[in-house]
Amino acid sequence: MDLSELIMNIQQLAPQLASTCCVINGAFMTLEDVEKMGYDEFLYRSKINMPLRLYKYFSNAENDKEGSKVNYSMIALKNNTVYMQSPSLFDDVYDSEINIDYYDYHKYRLLEYCRRCGLPVDESKTIENIGIELLKAIQESVEKNKDFDHIFTVSPTSEIESMSNEIFINKIEIGLSENQDIGQVVSKIISEEYQEYMEELRNTFRISCFATTPYSQLMWGKYADCHNGFCIEYTVLPNDEKYKDLFYNLFPMVYCKTRPNITKELVEWKDRNKNKEYLWDIYFNGALRKSIDWAFQNEWRLLLPLSEKNGDNCNVEFFPITRVYLGNRMQSEKRKEIIDFCNNKGIPYIGVQRNPNIYEMQECSLKCEDCVNFMDSGKK
Repeated sequence: MDLSELIMNIQQLAPQLASTCCVINGAFMTLEDVEKMGYDEFLYRSKINMPLRLYKYFSNAENDKEGSKVNYSMIALKNNTVYMQSPSLFDDVYDSEINIDYYDYHKYRLLEYCRRCGLPVDESKTIENIGIELLKAIQESVEKNKDFDHIFTVSPTSEIESMSNEIFINKIEIGLSENQDIGQVVSKIISEEYQEYMEELRNTFRISCFATTPYSQLMWGKYADCHNGFCIEYTVLPNDEKYKDLFYNLFPMVYCKTRPNITKELVEWKDRNKNKEYLWDIYFNGALRKSIDWAFQNEWRLLLPLSEKNGDNCNVEFFPITRVYLGNRMQSEKRKEIIDFCNNKGIPYIGVQRNPNIYEMQECSLKCEDCVNFMDSGKK
């Protein structure tokens, strides 16, 4: 029984079990056990169980760019680079999407501003009642001090929080010049904060995805232009200082059924200095969590923060290329181009063919140059 069949049986026979379990690097674990690991233990376990070979599928197709044709797959092959993609462009609408409920965000943000005003508020109260108490505290402060500068009476816990206080006060003053209803002004400020925070979370990292096999029929069909593309094998070098940042920023995906709501935790993080615990919240609940429907991919991800030094260049040099697999339907012209490049660089290559007995791709026993199909565009 393969992984997909096992997942299907668990979902059918024990829905409750399916909702509390996850698949990581082909192994079943409970979500609770993984969450308890924290960043350091998850990182450690990832490294000791990390495959020594990673694979990336390429379409080998040409794309239009400013009126000319560009083959980004060949650029990645020739430059030994991988493209760091924005998660918002992934084909899975849930992929890397942090689950922040707008209503809950609004409530917890109101509670946070109440705290900064030195106002103890019961969390069980409705959002309307919490908002009323905050507005009352703001109005009393303004009446007493004749300005908005003394709204917050609790000392900021960080420079970020201090700046956040200044921005809030400035936005209130600007908002009241256009709308005299302070309740509407505060609500608009928090709505804008929500949108900005969501955008910040979406753009914190860029991602490149890798497989653990070059023979996945589904991956060849989906990511390699229906077998017309190619797959690159990279050899992981854990002890090479040159690749240290790559090695420590590669993680396995967490495939599961449930999506957590961590709105409260992320609201608490918003105006604080970020650390490993924050990264763990983002990784475990967003960037590394995916629907169990995709578990067949057994994906590993390279997560790198956006940096000003890279600018718009999101291509990153990766581990050495140690083999290239040529798609089963690749046209002979494109096949020859890759073979010539590999021969020039001393990179081994191999054709991929259909297994005659099972629905699985396999390595071809012949070199492409010796194959009768090499000079035509038929299938091998």
